[in-house]
Amino acid sequence: MSKMDEVLSRIKNGTTIRSIARELSMNRSTLLAMIKFLVDEQYLEQVAMQCSCSTSNLCEQCQCRGADISHGMVMYVLTSKGLRSIS
Repeated sequence: MSKMDEVLSRIKNGTTIRSIARELSMNRSTLLAMIKFLVDEQYLEQVAMQCSCSTSNLCEQCQCRGADISHGMVMYVLTSKGLRSIS
């Protein structure tokens, strides 16, 4: 299995970026570059994260308020192309 397919398989299984980097002995920056490539080539899709406390008054104190990519609040899912790649 190629390194790209290993990354896709781990993302499919819900493994975190930190764990993937550790398991595959990769630098985080290298892994993030690979993930960017996989998104650009439509193997992965980036999913927007939403604050889970948005319906309560806790949101003013919540750390996920205003979360975006720069704060690490990103989730990826495999596209049909990504699924075909690892099947």
